Amino acid sequence: MKYCLFVLNFALFFGFLSLSASPFSSPQQGRILFLIQQGDYHQAIKLYQAQVATTHTHDYELLSQMGIALLSYGSRQTDPEVQLLTLFGAHVSANSDTYGIFEECLKSRYPQIQIVALGCLSHIQQDQADQAILHMLGSPYGFIRFEAIAYLCKKKHPAAIDQLESLMAKSPQSILALYPPYLADLGNAKSVRLLRKMFNHPSEQVRQAVILSVALHHRDDFLPQIRQQALHFNFAQQEVSAYALGLFRDEQSIEKLNKLSNSKYSETALAANWALYQLGHTSAIKAIEKNAFQGNLFAIHVLGDLNEQSDILLQLLQHTDLQVRINAQLALLKNHQKAALKNIDQLLIKDHRDLGFVAIKSPGKTFKAWKVVSGASEILKEDLEAYKAHLELKETLLAHIKELSEETFLNAASSIFTAQQGELLPVTVSLLEELESAAAIACLRKNQQKLGASLIRNYCNLALYRLGEPGPYADQLKQWIKKQSQTDLIQFRAYNPWESAQTSYDLTPAETSRLLIESFQAFAAQQDREGIELLIDMISTGNTKNKYALAGLLLRAAQ
Repeated sequence: MKYCLFVLNFALFFGFLSLSASPFSSPQQGRILFLIQQGDYHQAIKLYQAQVATTHTHDYELLSQMGIALLSYGSRQTDPEVQLLTLFGAHVSANSDTYGIFEECLKSRYPQIQIVALGCLSHIQQDQADQAILHMLGSPYGFIRFEAIAYLCKKKHPAAIDQLESLMAKSPQSILALYPPYLADLGNAKSVRLLRKMFNHPSEQVRQAVILSVALHHRDDFLPQIRQQALHFNFAQQEVSAYALGLFRDEQSIEKLNKLSNSKYSETALAANWALYQLGHTSAIKAIEKNAFQGNLFAIHVLGDLNEQSDILLQLLQHTDLQVRINAQLALLKNHQKAALKNIDQLLIKDHRDLGFVAIKSPGKTFKAWKVVSGASEILKEDLEAYKAHLELKETLLAHIKELSEETFLNAASSIFTAQQGELLPVTVSLLEELESAAAIACLRKNQQKLGASLIRNYCNLALYRLGEPGPYADQLKQWIKKQSQTDLIQFRAYNPWESAQTSYDLTPAETSRLLIESFQAFAAQQDREGIELLIDMISTGNTKNKYALAGLLLRAAQ
């Protein structure tokens, strides 16, 4: 289910198409829509295609109505996979007329479907959507009630605070630390009173969450309590308090921060020195550098965030500890220093060590670093959140490399193509498109002909088509889509992204799905009639499971 949300997120980038319509006669339209409403979409599309063959023109208004009718039919089915595909189609359509589909899916017997429908509704700025979310507060599932309240808090709905307080009273202590960010989001008188009360909560995690939440929301009316908490005996609480005082740039706390900067707990001292630096005490950077030189990964990353260039990071590139070396390289990249480009492939390309990057946080949750793990295929296989963070790091690295050196980026892109590292292909191709240089286009053309690598060839086809380069790129994309018509093009289940480094010739379901969506995006943006007709044909004759998701793409393309 987490993966389905990921697919929904990247599908939001689908483009728009504006085409003139040539309406069919009213009886023809009525017959086509009636057939779809009865579930006979094959006959409906066959009738539509026959009319197009006669008139030689499309009725894009009718196509929109057909897409909505098919999605509406799907929302009433009891199969959870159909419901999920229907939600995807409605979400990707970006059409306000699909609101009823989200509301219908809230009635699903499956809580997983309800939670996805809630997420879709949360993006709709309408009173009707708020009422539907409010209705879910009566759900028997606690996590659905929590998500509904979280969405209401983000919208600052007037009913949110009472509902949040009620749910907090029924929640076990183990999850109370989840509430302070939402209370801080609301920022009304009642939520402020609850936050003040939680400052004295017996749970350390709750107190720390309160301090960090009010600091990130710039609630300086809490400063007196944060100053008091800064000298608490718990070192994690000292860390988050010092960090908060730095965010507020609180001059009155300099004496406290100086005291905390000498703490025996390294992260507490780091937070205090970081806060002093925010207050203009540039001498604090020496203490941070000392901490980094001793191998503290959090201190290394703090140096990457500071404006001053640190020679310590350059020295740490030669450190004997792999953890230190790689975190120093990441910090240098973040600081836009070209010294980080040496041996950059070790951060991107999978080798015999099978390295992965797992995000770690300091005890007070204020600082982040990366733990380098070997055997990542097994470690990250079952943890999609960890894998997502790992992948986002690599994608960010590629963007930094492109900014620092086009030559190094092109070499890295070539290495990714050679290794057939499927997870990085979408962002690599996108960044090559952004360059639009002769060398970048040459790289795409070269790999568009790569044997035994369908994913690479078709992503390069897509990029060259979007760039407007002359060649058979659109035709080759369409041929690929036709060959895939009977497979489950859109799936929302977990998969192993590390499997065989994409050396097989078959595409994994996730890759096929993304390439399909982006291909139709390009056809729509270019007003490609053949591409739209291929989409219509796939709904009719392709794998029956795909039709609801493809209906959303059709609806988007017909706008």
